[in-house]
Order: sequence, then C-alpha cells, then structure tokens
Amino acid sequence: MKDLRAWFCRAVLVVVMLVSWVGCRAEVPAKPLPLRVHVIVAGDADQEWNQGGAAIEQLLKETFGAVTTSARVHTAREKLSALEAAGRHELEVVLCFGSGFERPVQAVAPRFPRTAFVLDHGDFLGPNVARIEFLFGGAAYLGGVVAAVVGGSIVGIVGPGSGPGMGDIEAGFEQGFRCRYPWGRVELTAGAGGIETLPDAGVKIALWSVGSPNPGVLAVAEASGVRLVTIGRSRQVFSSNMVIAAIIADVPEAIRRIVADVVDDTFTGKVYAFDLGSGVVDLRLHPSLAEIEELDDALDQARDAVNAGMVEVESLGL
Repeated sequence: MKDLRAWFCRAVLVVVMLVSWVGCRAEVPAKPLPLRVHVIVAGDADQEWNQGGAAIEQLLKETFGAVTTSARVHTAREKLSALEAAGRHELEVVLCFGSGFERPVQAVAPRFPRTAFVLDHGDFLGPNVARIEFLFGGAAYLGGVVAAVVGGSIVGIVGPGSGPGMGDIEAGFEQGFRCRYPWGRVELTAGAGGIETLPDAGVKIALWSVGSPNPGVLAVAEASGVRLVTIGRSRQVFSSNMVIAAIIADVPEAIRRIVADVVDDTFTGKVYAFDLGSGVVDLRLHPSLAEIEELDDALDQARDAVNAGMVEVESLGL
C-alpha cells in the first residue's frame, strides 16, 4: 500500500511539472514582425534614387532592423496598384518619390489607416499621409558667401531660363553674396550656353541652380573658366574641380527621422520640413577650400545668422 501511495505521489508530481512547463511555454511571446518599409519610385524620378535607395535601406536596417522593398512605377495605374498592394499587406511605411503620387495616395490612404504614406511632391496631407520638404534657401545663402569670398564682387546665377523670377535657392544665393558685397553685381543667365557669356562680364563663380550638373555642363564651365556652386547629392563627391560647393540634403537621414516617428507611434500627417539648422540640409565645400581661414570665419558667421533667424530667404521676382 505504501508503495502504491509513493508511486501515486510521484505521478502527481510529474503531472504538475509538465503542466507548469507547458504553461511557461505558452507565455513565451511570439517573435515580432520586422518593420516593413516599401519605397515606390516614379519613372520620372532622378536615377540617383537607385543609389540613394540603397543608402536608405541600409540606414533603416541598421537603425530599426527594417525590411525594405522597392518598386519603380511609370503609369497612374501602376502607382495605384502598388499603393493598394502595400496597404493590403499592412506595411508600416510607404515612401513615394517622384511626381504623380498625390491623387493615388489621396484615394488609397483612407482605406489603410495603419500604413504611413510619405510624399515628396504635392500638397495633400491626411491623418496617415505626410510630405517631406527640403528648404535649401539657408544653404544657398552660405553658397553666396562662398562665391563672394572666392570670386569677388561679381557673380553669376545660371537658371533654367523659365519662370517669372528666382526661387528660394537663387534668392538665398544672392542674399548671401550681398551680405559681403551689398552693391556687387549679379549676372543672370540660363542654361549651359549661358555659362559661356559670364567671363565677359567678369564672373568667376556662378550658381548652377538646375540640379546637379552633367558632364556636358562641367565641360562648358571648364572651357569658360567659371567655377560653380551647385545642387549636389546626398553623398556628394567632388569629381570635378569646377564645382567648389554643393547644396545637399541627407535624404536617408531625413527618412530615418520620419520612420522613427512611425516606430514611436508619433507619426502624423504633416510637412516634415528640413532646413539648414536641421542637420539634414547643408552646404558641402570642395576640399581645396578647407584651408581658407577667411572663408571659414565668413561661413561661421553666416551660419549663425541663418540659424538664429536673422536671415529670411524670400523668392525674388525679377
């Protein structure tokens, strides 16, 4: 009888241990899904996005352990289809680069409130739709200071040759130049052919405000002896001595900050604007200018003035 009782006690103990083990196993949380980010690029977007997309993917993976996918679309139907597919799969973030996304996002976003959509064009905002914007005026102001210090009292501005006046980049550049030379001369021209006319006006430095200059533009600049301040790239490399400074935006860092809001559940439909003081937009100098003490001092003063709100860059209708 004692043996039977001992056996029964041991059996009960084993059952209790098994139940406890199973209960503990049941409390182990399931492994969370990784953050999923989908990048949709319009067919008309700059080919730089092919390289920029890799940098965005790497930074989001390092920071959030995110899984990033991408697609290039060309038609309105393709854009709508890509957006709907992302929403149906409940992807956390969809980044839309290039034109033509505003209407498709406006139609799709309300149906998929758990997905954050980010545009870089248009005016539409919604509870789960934000827009990214880079404010280059302050960095262009620094570019004007560089042109004044390096090039003297006459500078050029080479624009696209259309429109009623100058935008924030051209206006900022001129204001930065005039902080050194209030009565200096600014020569306005358009296109690569316009660069050839600048030396006759005494121009040594000019703003090229039509995006990043291609090899043909650089060849014209070299033949004319006119060095350029340009719109650069996120990972600007100065492959030509004709470019002395580049206005840049660190797009991967801007995207990281927006995605951080999604992760923290603080994302909202607003304009995520990045200016000179944000650490995203800046002016990058050619290495050959690094040793010019006068330029360093002038840029420090100009940067402090812009960041303190003492400089207001406005578009000028000329």
